[in-house]
Amino acid sequence: MLRVKQNLLQRLRQARTQADLHEFLQAAIQLEHSTIPPYLTALYSLQPGSNPAVAQIITSIVREEMLHMTIAANLLVALGGKPHFAAPGFVPSYPGPLPMQVDDDLQVGLLPCSKSLIYDTFMRIEQPTEPLRLPLKGGGTSDYPAASSGEYPTIGDFYAALLRMLESMPVTWGPASAQVTPETTQSQWFRVTDWFPITSLDDAKRAVNIIVSEGEGATNAPTDDDGDPAHFYRFGEIYYGAKLIQPQPASWSYTGLDVKFDESQVFPMTPNAKAAMYPVGTRARKLVDEFNQAYMQILLGLDTVFRGQPQRLNTVLGLMYQLRILAYEVLTQPDPNDTAHGTGLTFEYVPQVVS
Repeated sequence: MLRVKQNLLQRLRQARTQADLHEFLQAAIQLEHSTIPPYLTALYSLQPGSNPAVAQIITSIVREEMLHMTIAANLLVALGGKPHFAAPGFVPSYPGPLPMQVDDDLQVGLLPCSKSLIYDTFMRIEQPTEPLRLPLKGGGTSDYPAASSGEYPTIGDFYAALLRMLESMPVTWGPASAQVTPETTQSQWFRVTDWFPITSLDDAKRAVNIIVSEGEGATNAPTDDDGDPAHFYRFGEIYYGAKLIQPQPASWSYTGLDVKFDESQVFPMTPNAKAAMYPVGTRARKLVDEFNQAYMQILLGLDTVFRGQPQRLNTVLGLMYQLRILAYEVLTQPDPNDTAHGTGLTFEYVPQVVS
């Protein structure tokens, strides 16, 4: 699980107006975004046509992380703020701790997909406070990564504190028309029941519950409120090699259909690459720069979407398809520093030249 800095909650509890909450919601947006590049790197590293079950699971989690980022941004807009996606410092430097995270031993990088990455990093990011031990198809029960050390608050604690502050102060909720919703975007990117305008405290509570439950699951079940496995347990399907099923009431186990993962069908990309590693003028550098620029265009587009042009969401998220194509070009280009590996994906911030 992610543990957050204690002073973050202390400062949050000192908020007195809804404007005081803007910086904390911007931090939440940044956190929800920060898992997307590592998850996408793992997804893109799967060679096309291989490992379809693994690809489907990771894709479903990425889509929900995008939903969570959208929810956090809508909540900021509802409180009169403006999200910043393309600002310097928004994109984390990988490898390193995620935004708001206590500086412990959980360093998140950009790595090709592997069972060790799923278990040691992705399941730790999504781990509930008390993970359930579930029966496995081959016998025994599921294990889980060691939790972060220290008595620090969790992300769930952060969101709970945010809701308490909203309960304690008068709030003027922004109009639904300013938010990015199915009505304002005419888009079906996310499930309608999970994606709605936030115009009241009850709406805010419902929205925050979606973020928390889809990541961790319910306290006594591995599923969210819609009955789908939470992210921690969905990643577990990849690690344990079987779908999570409920063979009888109140009984869950990793004993469903096999989730086959052939790690030989993963691009051998250079881990934790940086554009500066590749000499200017090389094809590797050209492709990495093009990939980073395409990534920045998505972030710049999100700025416009959440600042009065929600109808552009389809166009902006449509750029994800171009990003995947560019990713494959990068990954199939031999790394000039080590031709045994492909060039690595970097997901780096690129300053934009204002003409």
